[in-house]
Amino acid sequence: MATDDNGIPLSYYQEPNSLLTIDAKTHSGLLAVGALAAISVLFTTALLGFITWRMIAWRAHYTRSVGRNQCIVLIYQLILADFIQSLGFLISFHWASEGKIIGPNGACFAQGWMIQAGDVASAFFVLAIAMHTTYQVMYSRNPSYNFFLGMVIGIWSVALLLTCLAPIVGGRFVFMRAGVWCWISVGHEDLRLLLHYLWIFIVQFGSILIYASGFYYLFRAKRPGAIMIQGASVEALNKAARAMLAYAIVYTILTLPLAAGRMASMSGHELSNEYYFFAGCLFTSCGFIDTLLYAFTRRTLLFNELDFVGNHEPDRNDKRDTHVGYPRNNSTDDMLAETGFGSFGGIKMERTVKVELDDLGSEGSAEGGGINGITKFQYSAQAHAS
Repeated sequence: MATDDNGIPLSYYQEPNSLLTIDAKTHSGLLAVGALAAISVLFTTALLGFITWRMIAWRAHYTRSVGRNQCIVLIYQLILADFIQSLGFLISFHWASEGKIIGPNGACFAQGWMIQAGDVASAFFVLAIAMHTTYQVMYSRNPSYNFFLGMVIGIWSVALLLTCLAPIVGGRFVFMRAGVWCWISVGHEDLRLLLHYLWIFIVQFGSILIYASGFYYLFRAKRPGAIMIQGASVEALNKAARAMLAYAIVYTILTLPLAAGRMASMSGHELSNEYYFFAGCLFTSCGFIDTLLYAFTRRTLLFNELDFVGNHEPDRNDKRDTHVGYPRNNSTDDMLAETGFGSFGGIKMERTVKVELDDLGSEGSAEGGGINGITKFQYSAQAHAS
């Protein structure tokens, strides 16, 4: 096989590994993708900076550390993954200015690597958000903070591993032209499936199943006559669950067209460049749309940290955050949760109260100026894990 002075096969500079000429439609499409990527980079950069600042200076704004709010930390990781992905699509401006897409070069490798890393990481964090939200709804508490941090580190480790496996298995020329940008080349369809598509579809359908189970639990918990004693406000949890659900819905809507197009291509059905530009525009919009979602749902997710009602004085040294919801010092909710009942989602109680008034006679009534009675209360409670 003929190679150039750098040892790169000359065939990599030809179709389908490279696009030597870019027509007007392709040029406009690249500019559209690059423009949306630039917007996402600006939005995600601003949000990451804002959340980082609030994590550092939380005492001036909140009653509790934002860095220990697990929902916010998960969204922070999702926005970071969107930022990496958007940086990859930002290289579309480079191809538009060059007038061609050359597969075996540094820009192509960087674009393919960042798109792969950002997309896989964002997918895993969407699934983590779904699992975390459902856990909160069902058990009225957060996972332990050490376990949570281990999960975050594990997700990034797996995402980077799946990204690095592409050049390790496919070689240094694995990231080349893939339609109208660079990604895993058409000659490595097996790597596309195992390192990317498989996980994307697991996340999309897995998130739907997880959220469905969580909302079924909420529906079952609202049966008439059931009194749920939980470590968090049911209304606040419902609002937080709906807010977190929005991230999964947005991710599925914005990524499904591109994933479906790639799967169609693998089955032998080639789609037009216009379709991939449309799918790419949706894909790279994840960053700024997730940022807007955070702006609209921020107060819902920070219902603990924004609790300035009453004379509540938080303990700055309290590191426990296993319970979510509004703080209620020495409340029945907290005492039940600490005994372990809260881990089963709450206590369902049925009460029966019977009051009997016995007349002790007219003499006693006259002396007392009215009816003097003995009140007897019969109380029965049945408690079980709902």
